[in-house]
Amino acid sequence: MPESSQAVRVGKVTAVAHPDRRALQRFAERLGELHYLVRETPSFSICQKPAGKGVAIVMHTFGEATVDGDLASLVAGELGAAGLLTTAQEYGDALFAIVASTSPPSLRCSACGRLHLDNPSIWRGYCLNTLRRLRPLLVEGSPSSGSGTSDISRFAAVYRRVAGCSVGRSLLDVGTNLGLLPVLLAELAPGANIVGCDNRPDAVAVASDLAGVVGGGRPAFLLRDVLAPDFPAVGRFDTVVMVHLLEHLSEPEVPVALENALRVTAGRLVVAVPYEERAQALFGHRQVFTPEKLRSWGEWCVERLGGGSSKTDTVAGGLLVVDRPQR
Repeated sequence: MPESSQAVRVGKVTAVAHPDRRALQRFAERLGELHYLVRETPSFSICQKPAGKGVAIVMHTFGEATVDGDLASLVAGELGAAGLLTTAQEYGDALFAIVASTSPPSLRCSACGRLHLDNPSIWRGYCLNTLRRLRPLLVEGSPSSGSGTSDISRFAAVYRRVAGCSVGRSLLDVGTNLGLLPVLLAELAPGANIVGCDNRPDAVAVASDLAGVVGGGRPAFLLRDVLAPDFPAVGRFDTVVMVHLLEHLSEPEVPVALENALRVTAGRLVVAVPYEERAQALFGHRQVFTPEKLRSWGEWCVERLGGGSSKTDTVAGGLLVVDRPQR
């Protein structure tokens, strides 16, 4: 491997970061001479042995300063369309390998010469770059409406609406993933009690690391499963948010998640889902939402609460707002 490149293997993919397109093309030519089949996409060069046997080498020119939240859809769209990725696990492995390949050289151990794949350290640059692009899109009057083609612009539209419709001084983000939303909300409301939770220890570790880097440890992140019977022990919050979580659940799991979310909601529950023609399996989506389906779940929530109100809107997908009845 060229000295200026960094390679990381995870699962069936070895991701190689090159400093520029010229270096990438030179290495692709060398692999071609070794009888690799080289396929080009707009963002990647995919090199495989004939008949697709063995580990695929995925080369790119993303770097520590350019890798961000828009990478996810590029990986799914380009590598998925090329037939390289067929499951959510393969997608997750490929995304992690590509992000890890852009990590700073300091991750390479001086003693053994190997990369130490520490999740929080690897995702830190990706998250910081994404935050830098999200922040200006949350400012009042920004053009972020959710109609943009990038993932970051679409999520910015959702995050901005969540910030605008939050009530009270405490908020829980359920299924927080990398923790971007709680970090942004804590910056917008420094005195508020902002908490994120997720059922994956690695996600909580990454989010906590991010909060420590940009927010001095605020917000807090907890390991919690919204489907677990003990979820309500997380406490009660004025606003509870679930952004792009429900599509990852099965149909029977949705009422369990909503019931638990309502039990910890003191004022308002905000739910965001994508509208898709079919469930995106690479993203781990297990069901499709439509405006009618989202509206029906809002009515279900009001019935479970014994009153209150629900309304839906379109913001880069669907947005459901449920308010508890005022006593």
